[in-house]
This record gives sequence, C-alpha cells and structure tokens, in this order.
Amino acid sequence: MLSRVADSLYWMSRYLERAEHTARLLDVNLHGMLDQKPSVLEQRWDRVQRSLHVRDLGGPDKEPQQIADALTFNPRVHCSIVFSIDAARQNTREVRERISSEMWEQINRLYLHVQQTKKRGFWEGQAHQFYREVKEGAQLFQGIADSTMSHEEGWLFIQLGRYIERVLATVSLLDAHFQDYGLQNDDSGTDQYMEWVGLLKSSTAFEAYCRIHTANVVPELAATFLLLDRDFPHAVRFGIGMIQQALDNLAESSQALKQSEAIRLVGKTASALNFDSIEYIMSQDVHLYLTEIRDRCSDIHKAVYDTCISYPIEFALTF
Repeated sequence: MLSRVADSLYWMSRYLERAEHTARLLDVNLHGMLDQKPSVLEQRWDRVQRSLHVRDLGGPDKEPQQIADALTFNPRVHCSIVFSIDAARQNTREVRERISSEMWEQINRLYLHVQQTKKRGFWEGQAHQFYREVKEGAQLFQGIADSTMSHEEGWLFIQLGRYIERVLATVSLLDAHFQDYGLQNDDSGTDQYMEWVGLLKSSTAFEAYCRIHTANVVPELAATFLLLDRDFPHAVRFGIGMIQQALDNLAESSQALKQSEAIRLVGKTASALNFDSIEYIMSQDVHLYLTEIRDRCSDIHKAVYDTCISYPIEFALTF
C-alpha cells in the first residue's frame, strides 16, 4: 500500500474518533450542569479542557457555553467537531478510490450536516440533537467501513487510527479526573459521585459498568473498568489489544514493520495492562502511570510513521 494512502486512512479514522469523543464529552457535561451546583462548574469545564489538551476557551469568565461553542464550531481548535469532521473528510477525499461509495456518501452527509448547522438557536434546544447526530454519524461510518471494505491493509490502518485515538482520549480523560481526585470537600459526596458517573458516560461505559459493579460508582472501580477491562471497547486494555492485533496483521506483509519498535512497544504495554492490578496502579503515581501509556501510544504512532509512512527510500530498498 502507498504510504500516502495509509496516512490518509489512518488520520481519517483518528479525526472521526476525535469528533465522536468531543461530541459525547460536551453532551454529557452540558447535561450534567442541570444536576450540579454552580460552585463545581468551573472545575468541571476546566477538566474538560485539560482532557482535550486545550485551555482558556471560555474567556476570562470561563463560561461553559463559550467553551462548548469553541469545541463545537471553532475551526482553529484542533479537537473541535467542525475541525475534526472537516479534516476527516479531506483525508477521505484523498483516498476516494480505496474506500466504498457508501463510506464516501456517509462522510459527506456528516460533513454537510455539521457545516449547515447554524449557531442561531443552537443553545436553546438543538445542541443535544446535534451531538447525538455527530456521534451516530461517526459510528455509522465505522460500521459501514467494517461492512464494505476488505479487511486487509487499508482497513487495518483505519483500525489502528481508531484505537490509538480512543486509547489516548480515555487515558487523558482518566488523568484529568484523577488530578482532581480528593479535591472535593467532605460534604460534596453527591457532586463527586456525579463527576465519576460523568466520566463513565463520557466513555459510553456507565451501563456496561453497572452490569458488573451495579450503580456503586467509586473512583477505584471506575479506573479498573476503564483501564483494565478486557471486553469493553473503550477500555484502555481492550484498545491496546486492538492496536496490537492491527499491527500484528500488518506485519504479516511487512518485514520492516515486524522488526519495528512499534511491535515491541505495543507488546510491552499490553503485557503491563494484562498483569498490573488496580491496587498496584493506585499505589503508584496514577498520573505518571497514565502518562506512560499516553507516551507509549505516541511512540507507537511515531514508529508506525517511521516504518510505513515517512520512511526514506534507502530504508524501503533494504527489504
């Protein structure tokens, strides 16, 4: 496969996953404002920005609506919905001949829907419907890709991008919540409970979590589920397993990738998540543990790029 094609498929998938994550995060937190006291709103929306690696979107007053507006409509914010959907469509257009007609039609429907949404009246009742349609549109695209593409190299690069982005999003969300862990006052138990419910809902995990742990949402159990569950699609352990599977399958047709740093790094990360217990993780510096996973994903990304996408011609001729 041409490196240009692999690059576009990879980033197409990453940007769609990013758009879906941002839409869900905004929807959950806007709804959560109805259940919580104004005194916790600033901390909540500061955490949203930290988890998305952006700051100061709400102006000096840190207004939640201004933050949500920027993360929805501002094309200069790297994780905004408008930016992510536009970038996904641009990458899709680059590989039009390698994807199905149904995929191309779906990304265009989603793109046009986002572009045609007007700010006027948006915050008076349209926001929830819009975020739901963005989430469903991105999910539908991935489902169409799974159903209409051969599960060969191109599809594997889509899977690789999807799960690298998802793991990074989940780890950043967990890290932002644990940075605030224990900062609430003793009389804010209800607020703290709602924050951790919000974390689970932001990862589509609340109902799946409740089937295992009931509605007893506590930080340690939430961390266990989102970090170490082997079956839930948004759990870090599951995502790393899917990255490993995609890389192993790609390596079957690439001797260079088989010998690359990416294979070693993903194997090392998968092994740690398979054997580390939540007691061990919580006894360490949780921030450093999560940062290490995030750094490993960044290193995997770089190793894949060095091997499959931006390699020098001399390296290609070696194999």
